[in-house]
Amino acid sequence: MMSTCKECRWFFQVPENAGDYQPGKGDCVTEKEDSKGKYYLSKPTVNTSESCQQFKKRR
Repeated sequence: MMSTCKECRWFFQVPENAGDYQPGKGDCVTEKEDSKGKYYLSKPTVNTSESCQQFKKRR
């Protein structure tokens, strides 16, 4: 069985009080680091999407 975004620790559900709320909608937020320091990348996704290479099981 294929893992989905909602099982990933990098998936964050859009809160119901947010202007762009839709059921199942969220963001994939990952921490990166380069020579200047740490930063975050975010991309929109839905909780039923198949997992990607960044997938890390939620604890």
